[in-house]
Amino acid sequence: MLRIIILVLLLTFVVESKGESDALHYLNTLRQHSGLIKLKANKKLNHATKAHASYLVRQQKNGHLEKIGWRGYTGKTPSDRVLKAGYLSRMVMENVTVNTKNYKESIDVLFSAIYHRFVFLNFDKDEIGMGNAITKKSKRIHSSFVYNLGSKEIEKLCEGYYLKQNGFFYMQNLCADSNVEVPEYRIKEKQDKIRVKNSNIILYPYKDAYNISPVFYTESPHPLPGSKVSGFPVSVQFNPSSYIEVNLKKFRLYDDKGKEIKKRKILTENNDVNHRFTSLEFALMPLQQLKYDTKYHVVFEAIADGKRVKKSWYFKTKKSKDTL
Repeated sequence: MLRIIILVLLLTFVVESKGESDALHYLNTLRQHSGLIKLKANKKLNHATKAHASYLVRQQKNGHLEKIGWRGYTGKTPSDRVLKAGYLSRMVMENVTVNTKNYKESIDVLFSAIYHRFVFLNFDKDEIGMGNAITKKSKRIHSSFVYNLGSKEIEKLCEGYYLKQNGFFYMQNLCADSNVEVPEYRIKEKQDKIRVKNSNIILYPYKDAYNISPVFYTESPHPLPGSKVSGFPVSVQFNPSSYIEVNLKKFRLYDDKGKEIKKRKILTENNDVNHRFTSLEFALMPLQQLKYDTKYHVVFEAIADGKRVKKSWYFKTKKSKDTL
């Protein structure tokens, strides 16, 4: 224990347990306003995220991978790292930011990045770990914030053992114990058990959201290759427990004067260059920065499993660049 304390002090890393509690509350507030269940904190996932956050600052790196043999290494991938921390399932998702000031700014940045937003607004996850590392030294990367999302229901499956039967597919390399191969239908059952607790359709920014950033800069991979600055994405997600096939008919954005934002790109599974979207996810990407202190109107229409779905809602951007 003394050795660990000395190491932390030498690296001048600051870990904020209260900050994590506040961050979870903030993230869950955004999820609940959007129609999703609250995520519960998981200590093992927390441990994995803190280790990776420390690694990123120590090695001056950004991303989801670690290199074996490098100081602070706890696993090459997020899945490897959560297993190292004692979590039983490899089925996790990870979000990362570097050089953000605090958890709130980190979460806001990730919500402005469409692929990372979909991680936080996932229908299948019910628990999370979050950790950060901050150095007071003058470094290119001075902070990192890491989030691992998992499923308690899926992890429970890894506690059992399943005799193989003909006619069923089994998931290999899902569990910490490589001898445990879980039937795919059991995984779908557990996913649906979480999905049905969430709303059928998720809108973001959610209805009457305010203080929304008008700008999106970049993420990796980039959904708009070649773009350096664009507007805050608007997204619609359909719950896989409720819908099978969705055909988009209309997705429009209007400013407070009723003028349509025509310089935009609609992202779907069919034209997403990075192949991250599913057939149930849609995003309107303004190609120019939105205006500050402006109320925007979104109109969305689709045919979902043969039935017409119409959504019309408003959100407002923050008053200025310095607004918290």
